[in-house]
Amino acid sequence: MDPLNINLGSISVFSQYAVSAARKYVDLVEAQITQAHADMSSSALEEYKRRANLDETDYDNYVTIVDRMFEEDYLPILRFTEVIYVYMVFETYASGHIAEIQNLRRDKLDILKTLKSKNKCGLVDAARIYFKDVLHWSLLNDGEWVILREIAEVRNCIVHNAGIVRDSKHRDMIYNLAKRTWRKQSVGIEIDHFQGKDIGQPIIIHQRFLAFCLDLLERFFNALIKETHDEFWKKK
Repeated sequence: MDPLNINLGSISVFSQYAVSAARKYVDLVEAQITQAHADMSSSALEEYKRRANLDETDYDNYVTIVDRMFEEDYLPILRFTEVIYVYMVFETYASGHIAEIQNLRRDKLDILKTLKSKNKCGLVDAARIYFKDVLHWSLLNDGEWVILREIAEVRNCIVHNAGIVRDSKHRDMIYNLAKRTWRKQSVGIEIDHFQGKDIGQPIIIHQRFLAFCLDLLERFFNALIKETHDEFWKKK
């Protein structure tokens, strides 16, 4: 959708900017992650060199432990916050678009709340029902809506289960997402298994997963903006 054709009074302007800002946010966080790791490792190595008569065991205590702490503690926390933020973009702006559309239709603004209650579902499923069954808009195909729901469950697992997938109410959806591919590679999440069983460690999020999520959100909002423009703004 050409940004120049978007009605400037529409939330479409803000949702497009939000996805773009989310990409920049992810890039910024990843750059900071890389720099922080390098700084921590460099400081640990300098401290090791200042000490006299140290052996290989001491190197592990000074330097290797820093890398281990980074990989096991800091990196997962930072990536978790990125997932939460990216999903928040969908949550905030999908809800905003629906409220705007309902206003243009002169219909109930709280339709999402009604759909969630009636269908006993979360935001993704309520949005899917709204766009497919109420508006008859084809923004995503059935498989893409399933993936969006799986992404939502990764977010829920992080928020409610500290990222431990086997404790999640809908863990099978996350297991399924981990098996998916994107551009002929993994979507970018890992779940540690031993002898075929989830060992209960927090899910591992790679930068690729954020790119995967943002690609889907960008396609969703572009399709939504086009449909809104064609249905409402183009006719004014």
